[in-house]
Amino acid sequence: MKQTRARALPGRPSSEAAPAALRDNLVSGLVLLLAVSGYMAYAVRTGLPVGAALSSLAAIAVTQVLPGALVWRAVRPRSGWLLEDLAMGFAIGIALSVPTQVVAGLTGQRWLAVLLPLLVAAALLLTPATRRRIRSAQWAPLAWWLTPLVSVVSLWTVRQLVSYIRNDEVTWTRIGGPHIDAYLHQALASQLLQRGPTSWPTVAGEDLGYHWFTHAWLAHVTAVSGVDLDLVLLRVMPALMPLTVAVCVMVAGLRLSGGSAKVSLLAVVLALCASAGNAFSVASVSLPLDPNSPTLALGVPTLLALVLLLDQRWRGDLSRTGYLLVPWLSVIAAGTKGATSPLVVAGLGLAAAAMLLWNRSLFKQVVVDLLVVAGGLVFAVIVVFHGSSAGLALGVPAAAKQTYLGAILGDLPTHQLQVTAAALVIIGGLTRAALAFAPLFGRTSRRDPMPWLLAGAAIAGAFAVGIFSHPGLSQGYFLTTAIPLAALGSALGARTLVRALGWRQMAVLIPVAVLGAGLVFHGPTGVLGTIRRGTYGIFYDTVLLAAAVVAVVAVAGFLLARRGRRVAAALATVAMAGLATGGFAAADSVRNPLFPAAKPPTSLTQRLAVSQAQIDAARWIRDHSDADDLVMTNRHCTVVREPRNGCDSRRWVVTAFSERQSLVEGWTATPEATKRAPVGRESITVDYWKPEILELNDGFIAAPTEEARQRLWDLGVRWVYVDKLQAHADTLAPYAELGFDSPDASAWKLLPPS
Repeated sequence: MKQTRARALPGRPSSEAAPAALRDNLVSGLVLLLAVSGYMAYAVRTGLPVGAALSSLAAIAVTQVLPGALVWRAVRPRSGWLLEDLAMGFAIGIALSVPTQVVAGLTGQRWLAVLLPLLVAAALLLTPATRRRIRSAQWAPLAWWLTPLVSVVSLWTVRQLVSYIRNDEVTWTRIGGPHIDAYLHQALASQLLQRGPTSWPTVAGEDLGYHWFTHAWLAHVTAVSGVDLDLVLLRVMPALMPLTVAVCVMVAGLRLSGGSAKVSLLAVVLALCASAGNAFSVASVSLPLDPNSPTLALGVPTLLALVLLLDQRWRGDLSRTGYLLVPWLSVIAAGTKGATSPLVVAGLGLAAAAMLLWNRSLFKQVVVDLLVVAGGLVFAVIVVFHGSSAGLALGVPAAAKQTYLGAILGDLPTHQLQVTAAALVIIGGLTRAALAFAPLFGRTSRRDPMPWLLAGAAIAGAFAVGIFSHPGLSQGYFLTTAIPLAALGSALGARTLVRALGWRQMAVLIPVAVLGAGLVFHGPTGVLGTIRRGTYGIFYDTVLLAAAVVAVVAVAGFLLARRGRRVAAALATVAMAGLATGGFAAADSVRNPLFPAAKPPTSLTQRLAVSQAQIDAARWIRDHSDADDLVMTNRHCTVVREPRNGCDSRRWVVTAFSERQSLVEGWTATPEATKRAPVGRESITVDYWKPEILELNDGFIAAPTEEARQRLWDLGVRWVYVDKLQAHADTLAPYAELGFDSPDASAWKLLPPS
């Protein structure tokens, strides 16, 4: 039975309006195409060959977006938009690419990566019921200005994109210093491309307990297009994601608001241009995408597709067959970015409690959805993550020390300081969602589960930063993953406030809120000075002064409102001030160099340094070996040193570019490393737990013997990569045959024992 909803839905265009709707959608599609071309042109200018750009885009369009859009048109309401079909089609395409690439990787048959998605598309078109449903889906009118403005808003991410591309080159003409995780992601993608999800690629015998679905997507693009993994990872994906995220948020805003272009645009602005507020004049850029973390951006489409499917179900517009996408996307979202499904589970939990109080007709549906999504999350934890928490640990003291306040103040010696710092970070994390709570107070809007889901997800994301710690500070990804949901919640909440208070009242309250936000962000620092290491007195005084300003803002909102609306106006003014503090934090970040120059290493002995010759040696192994061959290397640490007693083992160059399983290269991030060193960042420098393997590995390269060759051969080693900065013999002959040589590295083929 369909449920009555408080918000309107986009109606099907009349026969007279259909041509105009078609024109609106085609123009929007053209604008999007031009914007994508602009981003890709920058990628081409910075090292991506034109042919690789065209091939990768064609692969994504034909084997992901096309079948995904057909699936989406078969399940969405009859009235929608072209960009919805493309954005949500891409989300479904991601969900298709993962199992497709698993099959292609496990079998070693890349042609399956092309065939299987096209078979899905063919099946949908050849089945009469789905063909009729796809053909009957229509496009509703769309404001002509929406897509151009969304494309412009996406440019706020360009600073991040330029910084990334300047730092991570595809061909090093100098000594390189890539981001510390860049080649880990490439190594993981190579595992999915060449062998499937069978093991951790940088350490033989370790489980692949990680959110590797993004890496399966990268591998799928390479398998279909033939474009090298590093080009897809370092250029194609970073160039596509700004618009992908922006358009996905735009489409979700349109769908959740019943077609409001203004709400949709506001959601995009809040998602990309706002940030977490604070009272310490700390500038920040907080985006739901980061090229250094490819899993983050790719999690947005699947997360929003899951949320929109739940919304359709609560409106009675999702068929039982279409509901099968919910558990599937729950697994895909979790496997793409581990923080996604937990946020939805938290939101559904809050929504279920709210429905029990205010709309029991939907309570059972929401509880069932909660169980289904939670079941998908549990399945992902068991099957994808292999039960690993990836180093995430619960505890306020450790969490507080990893916050930006912990970094500024230094040691937080008292429990009170720790709790205060954690609480302030949680409050700051909620400022982007400040208006999302408005619909929860409306007599009609609080009967809708969606505002509760959005608010609950935002709360969960903010609290994660204050109560969890992680060796790589990955607890912050809960907050950044929640950004699109927080932005959508605040955009919908803004409309609720306008309807409740009226534009005239809002026009009076908004300036008060902005002024108050400016005083909160800049005032305490101007009066008391900047907090620094150990300045706990200034820290507490800043908190008290900011709280006083918030109280004044609330009183001003109360006094400026008409009778009967004063409490609502006071709360609304405080909420808008909280949201605006995040705007001040984001705007203040522009004071930094707009496009900061990369600071590469000047010597190969420096941390993270890599040369093109070192990469070429690994590529030579790739080009001359079988996919299942095992390679060994004498380099394990980010700097040249012995691989024990404090070695930062985040070195993954050989595995990434040889695309082969390593006996042991870098072991940080493996489930075993986080299990052995669960506290703080200890897993980064934990010693390798098989010292006899490490000794055999490095000992053979430093002083080769027949006995060592025999043992390595029995372990499956067939190729030897020698980093000449580490201890190494002048030659590995007669035990190995030289294949590639350079001043920085050499590659050898291990010969079978006599």
